[in-house]
Amino acid sequence: MRKLIYTTALGALVAAPGHAGQPIKESLVECAVLVELLLGEQSFVPGQDEMLDIYTKAAVSMRAEATRQADAGYVSQVSAVKRDLWHQRWDEGQWDDPNNRADLAEWWTYCFKLAKHLDLKLEP
Repeated sequence: MRKLIYTTALGALVAAPGHAGQPIKESLVECAVLVELLLGEQSFVPGQDEMLDIYTKAAVSMRAEATRQADAGYVSQVSAVKRDLWHQRWDEGQWDDPNNRADLAEWWTYCFKLAKHLDLKLEP
């Protein structure tokens, strides 16, 4: 999984952003879910890996900002829907094939540009 995260991050450097049409609060939830899914359900020791700390903090910050813009119920509901949608995309898109990761790389880039635009704290 760690290899996928780093590969995705590297691939995101060349991906073009382009996510419009949904409210920012929804994008924030989707981004938090995406980062959380890529990190997996592993428990990390803070301070052990700087990049994992940054990704973890990004997901927490995005979720907190979405909660600030809406409420916890909205974030919880949208999180469940987005989690299911990303699982469906992965299952249908054969994302283990590197040629099928363009959408993931585009989202990754968008998420971190959105976080930067909103001045969200990403450093642990």
